[in-house]
Amino acid sequence: MLVIGGGAFTGAPALSALAALRAGADWVTVAAPKSVAGTIAGFSPDLIVHSLSGKYLAGDDADIVNALIRKHNVTVIGMGIGRESETAEAVSEIIRSNPDARFVIDADALHALAMPMQPGTPPIITPHAGEFRMLGGDVSADLDERCELVMDFSKRNRVVTLLKGDIDVISDGRAVRINRTGNSGMTVGGTGDVLAGVAGAIFANTGALAAASAGALIVGTAGDLAFLKYGYGLLATDVIECIPDAMRR
Repeated sequence: MLVIGGGAFTGAPALSALAALRAGADWVTVAAPKSVAGTIAGFSPDLIVHSLSGKYLAGDDADIVNALIRKHNVTVIGMGIGRESETAEAVSEIIRSNPDARFVIDADALHALAMPMQPGTPPIITPHAGEFRMLGGDVSADLDERCELVMDFSKRNRVVTLLKGDIDVISDGRAVRINRTGNSGMTVGGTGDVLAGVAGAIFANTGALAAASAGALIVGTAGDLAFLKYGYGLLATDVIECIPDAMRR
């Protein structure tokens, strides 16, 4: 699995990559700007880090990133990359150049998307409610209505949506699934990065809807296990450590 992130933030891509490893990915590469690549590598000796150019992802990195994408089963993009205009243009170009690649698109990369997505392999997108509205979706307080809105959005835009919330709603435009695991302690920073990494690891071996659904269930269960031990003091790294136990349940 390939993780493209870092620049504005260093911890986010590291969390995503470590979560993917705990979820069973046998090889995870992090592609990050040169300015932060060394810091990301320092998070764990288990991380393979490919240094890009400059302080943030830019168009000059596109050829290298495209070559890396072709060498990996799944690409998770967006964690900590920031919102520089050059970065948004690079993300858009990278996704557009790889229509058949398996993408999980999260965080700042969501701001670079042009809906609807082009024909090809539908990506998994992992917005919270605010990001979903930014992409053109509507959110309702009523769960049944929210499910219909997410399904319609996914169908129109050729994506598999994992709308994060107190109850996660997942749809590929044909079916809808919900996830009720998780807790309010998981509002701590980094848990979304963990979710993207787990969904990506599973996406390597199954379809997008199944990967998004399983990712939400596993991370929510891991968060519940971490909450039993740490309460509201839980960290995203605690959730990562609970992933293997969650997967055995």
